[in-house]
Amino acid sequence: MDQDTLQMILREAVRETVTQVLQALLNADREAFLREHGGRKNGYYPRKLETAFGQVELSIPRDREGRYYPSLLQPYARRQVDLGEVAVALYAAGVSQRKAAEVMSLLLGHRYTHETISAITDQVLEAAEAFQKRPLPEEMAFVYLDGFFLKVLREGLGVERAAVYVALGVTPKGERQVLGFWLLPTENAHAWGEVLKELWERGLRRVLLLVTDGLPGIEEAIRRVYPMAGWQRCVVHMVRSSLAQVRARDRALLAQDLKGIYGARSRVEALEALERLKEA
Repeated sequence: MDQDTLQMILREAVRETVTQVLQALLNADREAFLREHGGRKNGYYPRKLETAFGQVELSIPRDREGRYYPSLLQPYARRQVDLGEVAVALYAAGVSQRKAAEVMSLLLGHRYTHETISAITDQVLEAAEAFQKRPLPEEMAFVYLDGFFLKVLREGLGVERAAVYVALGVTPKGERQVLGFWLLPTENAHAWGEVLKELWERGLRRVLLLVTDGLPGIEEAIRRVYPMAGWQRCVVHMVRSSLAQVRARDRALLAQDLKGIYGARSRVEALEALERLKEA
């Protein structure tokens, strides 16, 4: 998987959490409005909203008197980016509750009490923690492990470069699931070992094949947690390594020939493509 693919997967992973966070914020927003202005609840109406992580479906709260409209949504707007970014920041960066409350206060406006902001923040952090710790299926056909680096703001430390670890699973039925993602100071085999232990503790007991890059020690880390699983290097990493061995003008042709091997529909077809590559 290349970095663009990983970033896409990361955004897909948080979309469900973003939906939960937005819904919690909407519900808390109506509660605060009714406490301040009086009135009664009157159910919800559905609405789709575009976020930085794709379209989400929300249930917008109503009041019986028709005076309430969510302060965090512009009337009739269909796009809202800031809330998604805040949700991811709270989830991935592990900011303190005080800082989270400040961010949410700026986002929701200053008409709420500190207690209300604190309650809303609690709901956000609880939803994020539930996503992090949710149980996993007992079996996966394939699990892809890879990481990329981002600059993140850590409280008290400033901007640092950190590794985002992503575990992507494919079920025996071919369904793709993001098993988790972790923000850690650096990428190494020990850290991947801790990630694998967490997957095991959350219920993933059997994996047919794990696919990773060639990070030193990664195979040993896999063997300690999933000794019966197969392991192979990621095709993208192997292709990149191969292309680095030839002249720049030859890379496009080599890439095409390599595609004939890893894109083959059978072992026989792959071996034939390999022979053609050797001749070339």
